[in-house]
This record gives sequence, C-alpha cells and structure tokens, in this order.
Amino acid sequence: MKIFMALCLLISTGLTSYALEDWKGRVVDEENNPVSYANVVLLSKADSTVVSGVVTDEDGSFVLPTEEDGVLMVAMLGYETIYVSPSENMQIVLKEDAAMLEGSVATGMMVKTRITANSMVTDIQGTVLGSSGTVLEMLGKVPGMMAKGTELEVIGKGSPVVYINGRKLHDMNELKQMRSEDVQSVEVISNPGAQYDATVTAVVRIKTLRREGEGFGFDLNVANNQDLMFGASDPSAGMNLRYRFKNFDMFGSVNYWKWDEISIYEDNGHMFLNEYDEVIQEHVSKNHWFSSAMDYNFGFNWQLAENHSVGARVVTHQTVEAGTYLSSVTDIHRKFGSSESLIHNASDQEEVRNSPYDWEGNVYYSGLFGKLSVNFNADYLLNRKDLVNDISSVVNDTEHTEMLQEGVTTSRLAAAKLVLTYPVWKGQLEAGTEAVLVDRGNTHSITNYPLPSSDSNVEEDNISAFVSYSFNLQKFGSVNAGVRYEHVGFNYTDLLDASGSMSRYQDEFFPNLAWSGQFGPVHASLSYSLRTSRPSYNDLGDKITYINSFTLMQGDSKLKNERMQEAGLNARYKWLSLSVAYERRDNTLTNLFYDYNGEGILLVRASNLSEPMRSATAFVSANPTWGVYSPNWSAGVRKQWNVMGFDRPIFNFAFNNAFRFKHSWQVEANMNIRTKGDNINFRMTTSAYNLGFVVQKCWLKNDALCLRVSVADVLKCSMQDVYSDDGFFIYKEHPIRNNHRLDVSLRYTFNASKSRYKGTGAGKEAQNRM
Repeated sequence: MKIFMALCLLISTGLTSYALEDWKGRVVDEENNPVSYANVVLLSKADSTVVSGVVTDEDGSFVLPTEEDGVLMVAMLGYETIYVSPSENMQIVLKEDAAMLEGSVATGMMVKTRITANSMVTDIQGTVLGSSGTVLEMLGKVPGMMAKGTELEVIGKGSPVVYINGRKLHDMNELKQMRSEDVQSVEVISNPGAQYDATVTAVVRIKTLRREGEGFGFDLNVANNQDLMFGASDPSAGMNLRYRFKNFDMFGSVNYWKWDEISIYEDNGHMFLNEYDEVIQEHVSKNHWFSSAMDYNFGFNWQLAENHSVGARVVTHQTVEAGTYLSSVTDIHRKFGSSESLIHNASDQEEVRNSPYDWEGNVYYSGLFGKLSVNFNADYLLNRKDLVNDISSVVNDTEHTEMLQEGVTTSRLAAAKLVLTYPVWKGQLEAGTEAVLVDRGNTHSITNYPLPSSDSNVEEDNISAFVSYSFNLQKFGSVNAGVRYEHVGFNYTDLLDASGSMSRYQDEFFPNLAWSGQFGPVHASLSYSLRTSRPSYNDLGDKITYINSFTLMQGDSKLKNERMQEAGLNARYKWLSLSVAYERRDNTLTNLFYDYNGEGILLVRASNLSEPMRSATAFVSANPTWGVYSPNWSAGVRKQWNVMGFDRPIFNFAFNNAFRFKHSWQVEANMNIRTKGDNINFRMTTSAYNLGFVVQKCWLKNDALCLRVSVADVLKCSMQDVYSDDGFFIYKEHPIRNNHRLDVSLRYTFNASKSRYKGTGAGKEAQNRM
C-alpha cells in the first residue's frame, strides 16, 4: 500500500512536467452524439510525425498534453478521418464513412460496432437494436453476446458484470424494466482491465441517452408475461420519476414484478458403490419456483462545479411472496450382493422464503483537478434471507415422515474504490485501490432426518491496488497494459465445531495486456489476461442441504480459487465480426457426486477438478442492413479438453431477423440453436431450438407510446438433456421448463430526460457471490 500511495503522489505532483500545455475538446457525430474511443493524434507541422495522442472518453471528450503546436488528426472506424488545427475547447464533428456503409439501403438502421483494445462498442440509437423491446431482449442481439432464456452470456466468457451509466447492476430484473429506446451504446469488454476485480471475466457497460432540458419527467411500463405451457400469469408494472433543475438531478422509481418458474425433471442415476453393490435412482419432480416483490430506489446527482459532481443512491427490495412447491416421486432399486430391494418414495415440499430487510447504498464523487481525474465510490449492502421448508415424505406408501428445514442467512458488505487518471506522454495512466469487507452468517437445521445442524460465519477482506497505462502509437495501434494486486483474507468459523474452522490468506498479482490496430477497413485487437474465480459463499460452507430423501448437497470450506489464463483475438470488417480465444483453467469449480452413507444416498458436493481444463472458442457474426431488413446472425463453437473425457464441441447459432416498416411498425423472427456437446463434466445429449416472433407498434412523437407483443420458444424445445459419468455415478436428466411464453408490454414516456448519476460502485464481485 505504501507503494501505491507513492504512485498516487507521483501522479499528482511529479508528472506535471510531461505536459506544459493541453488541447481540450470533444468529438461528436453529425447528430451531435459523442464519439467514444476515437483516436486523437497531434502531428508535427514540420514532418507530420506523431507528437502525442489520446483516445476520447465515453462522452467524446479528450485532453491532449503536448509541448508543441501541430495538426490534429481524428480517426474512428466507421467515420471519415479528418485533420484540424488545434484551438481551445474545440468541438470536432466526424462524418460517417460512406465506403464503410456501402451495400446498405437504410444506413441509419445499420448496427455499428467498433473495436477497442479490450472491447467492442456497439451504437444502439438509430439502429434496429434501438427498437428491441426491453434491454434484456436487446442485449441478446448485441455483437459479442447471446441470450439463454432470461440469462445473458458474453460469448466464450460466461455471465457478465453489468453497469448502467457506471452504476453496477445488482438485480437483472432491472434489465426487464428498461427499454432499448433509452440506450445509446453498449460496450462488451471481453478482457476487463486492472480496475476490475480479478474474478470478473466479462463486463457489459450500458450507456443511456443523455437528454438535455429541465423539469419533471416520467416513464410508465406495464406488461404481462403469460406461461403458455402451465398457465402461470406474471404481471409487472413500473414508474420511473425524475426532476432536473440547473445542476441538480433527482430520480426515483418503484417497480412491482411477479415471476413463476415451473419445471419438470425426469432424472435417472446409477450409483456403483463397489464391485458388487449398486443403486439405481429414478426420479420425477415438478418444481414451481415463484416470487413477487416491490423494488424502490431514490437518488440524486449534484454538479457542484463544471468538473465536480457528487451523488447518492439508495435501493431497497421488499418481498411480497416467495417460495417453492416441489412434488417428487423416487424409485430406488438397491442391489447389495445377491440381495435386491425396491423403495418407493413420494414427497412434497412447501418452501417459504422471506427477506426482512434488503438494502443497498452508494455514494460517489467525480472530479477533475487540472489534468488529474478523481473518481471515488463507497457501497454498503445489508440483507437477511429466511427459509422455512415443510417436507412430507412417504416411503412404500406406509412410512410417513414430516420434516422441517430452516435456515437464516445474513450478509453485510462495505466497500470503497478510488480511481485516479492522469495524462502521461502519449496516453493515460490510471491507478487506484479498492477495499471490500464481507461478513456473512448462516444457520441451517432439519428435523426428523439424520443431518447435523450448522451454524457458521464467513469473514473475507479483499484489499487491492491496480495500475494501468493506455497509449496510442498511431500507425502501430493502441496498447493497454495493467496489473492488479489483491490481498484476500478468508476466515471460516464453525460455531458448533471449532475443529471445522479455518483461515487462509492469499497475495496475488493479475496482469493484463491488450493491443488494437486498424488495417484499412479492418480493425483488430489482441489480448492476454490472468484472472481468478472464487467459490460462492454458499459453496464455501460445509453444511449439508436436504434436496430429497435420497439426494443431499454440500459445499466445501476448503475449495480452491479457479485460475484462468486467456489469449484472445477480435476483428471487425464492415458488418462482419470475428472473436477467437484460448483459455487454460486450473482448479475448475463444478459439482461432483459422492456416496453419502454406503446405503445409496447421493451427495452432490462443490469440488475442484484435479486436472487443468483447456478450451477454445471461435465466433463470427454478421450485422448488415438491406432496406427494411436488418439481420443479426452469428455462429460459433466452443471445445474443451482434458475434463474427465468430456471433450465434445458445442456449436451455437443465432438467426435474428428484424423488419422495420413505415409508421413505426417492426416485426422480428428469431431462432437460437445450441447443439449437443460437453461443458466441464456434463454432456448435453440433445440440441436446443428456441424460435420466437415479435410485433411492435409505436405512436406519438419520438415513439413515446409503444406496444410490443412477443412469443418465445414456439417449438417448445429450448431445453437440453444432460448426461454425466464420473466412474462412480452415471447421471441422466430430461428437463422441461415453461419457456414457451407470450409477453405483452406497453410503455409511455413523458419528457424523457435521463439521470446523470455517475456512481460506478465498489465491491461488485463480492456482491455477486452473495
């Protein structure tokens, strides 16, 4: 930490000699929208050599330090390169490059994506993606991303951490409440830099439209999602309020939502206890997970001066109703030597979940002192989750047992993050520190079943420091290099058995390196990173959880962190994109199967794989526009090696087709396909097909009133059968889920001025693990 403080002092004092003068300005397009990540380079008047260069920020602004006069060259993929003479507080307007857009009839609808050293930035406004319904629906069609039902994935990277205007998203339901019409751009970061926690493998940064004007505004959203398989109806409604006066911005929202997840699982397990004894488990269950809640948030942003702003935000979640109904039938065939027996078990579970309190808070400061940019965030999270599960079990129609399972989990998190940025030589030096303190307690008990009670507490402190440098070498491209240091102290306390307690401390460095360059119309980037993945707090407990009378689940307080090294390549040519990556992963986290008591009861335990897993991914996507037709197609493959014999590749295809007609009509036909193949130690033995259709119509000025009707999983085959074989236990699963749904939504916007909240949050990885 002393080294880091010295670095901060060096930034704020000793480096000022590098820049005697600054050229400041802003780069925009012809519609006055900011152009992010454009190259701004100062060329010498004498021989046109490069003197210095920077990349524009998200708002299109730049500060170019220099000691001499010259000519500015401004370049950005998709725009014409221009040369201008420097002046104070200049505004530079870029025109679209007609050659880059050749072949498209309605250029305003084309999806435009540009590549930076570690990300792809896609403009949403003015394209067909800007009329894609909710932000959740839209993100599944953004280059570099794909949707799996209601889950999002960055291709080849897994689930991303999502930011909206710099604010970390904690509840994915918020993406269902936001509209794509409000989004300006989406940045998909496949190689997160040093400022992000070492466990973050992908980041999605959503930037909403920044509309000018003062006064009061609001949005109203109402929707109903109808389950066409089992009949559940899930309404939702929300109101977003905002008020702006001069430099003060106040905002708030209230949202109600209800969701039912109904699934049927047909499982078959074959357990080999030894050479002579075996158990076959045949299991059919119907699981109805349901939840409804009210979400509230309130905050403000106050711009104290031109380059200084502060703000605060408070969010609370109030559970209306939450629980699970589970009905299951299990047949156990036991063969112990020459003896055979059959056990028939029928059970019902009625689980009730409650959250007496669930609060989040964030405060921030963002400012500029000369050339030194300062960004500070502090977060606090406090919640409690209670569980009561009434279980009724009947064995062979005669033995009746009533069980009561109870659990309480309390979580408290405090975090702070400081980021300093300063222009040095031909780029930007960024340094910072982050502290995350977590305290999590858990109690669990069950009656009338031979499982011990548990009472444990986890304390984890993560103190980190990071530094990165981004610079532009003009014809040789742009480079970003960084390193992050993390000190993690972990204390697990078993309050019932002191011998089960443990502590461990880790000090690790995580480097990352990225390069991007442009070769004519082709823009490419290369990247390398070393990252980690820590087990969830649930998996770090040794408690055993009851699933059914013959299946239990357990974590492991001694789990190791995953360690991932990855090299990647991204390339973009007009409307074609390519992404290739190779990864080595040590201590891979997964679930493995064990015999619990020698009598055929299965224990599913969170575990590390002993051998490293290697995998490669390759995806290509196309986003052209031909008249009223805007397709978004992608195809890719992922293959892994050396995972218990599971090495079959998985292919993914997405065929999204949108047609935009006059009078604000839009029609979509979308198909997603996922083939058979292997993922870690599980094999998908069937392919999944998800076919959906959308019709949308908008009215009034700026499409203020919009009706959208969509139907998903028309073929009812979006789920995949699963198989696993670890030598001791062979497992087969056939799932059926209520993904066949009809969604009807209506949105109205009045005086759509957006919040200027700039809080970016701290301690995000720990909040995700909660």
